[in-house]
Amino acid sequence: MNWLDYVQSRLLEMQPASIYAFEESALQLVTRILPKTPASTPAEAPTPPCTLAVGVNALKGLSVDRAQQLISNTRIYIAPRLLLVEGADCALNAEAFRALGFSLCFYDDTENLSVYDYDLATYKPVPDWLNARYWAHPERWKP
Repeated sequence: MNWLDYVQSRLLEMQPASIYAFEESALQLVTRILPKTPASTPAEAPTPPCTLAVGVNALKGLSVDRAQQLISNTRIYIAPRLLLVEGADCALNAEAFRALGFSLCFYDDTENLSVYDYDLATYKPVPDWLNARYWAHPERWKP
């Protein structure tokens, strides 16, 4: 399986309601795989946020700061879920993607491309201590 087959299977599995494409190659990819799904590009910023943002080498040529800023702005204003395909020449390495909350989903050895996924709803599991059992206990307080 190569990265293209993997991305195609992920998109078909996710079935997003709307897609934001970082660049023209991503737009062509998503319109070929999901032709009925509305897609927008940076030229036409979506008025309601999209459910998924897709990029194929979208961070190529950007500095680390600019790449992080683009990812952050996309997560906040455009889509809560991102699927990025990036090569070895990307300014961000695997540790930087992990620090931004991404998980490495797939790695294509032949083309040296990595597929990263970020989902706001699941990027951080709820810790065990964050429940009512560990919060204030009125019976322990003495007036």
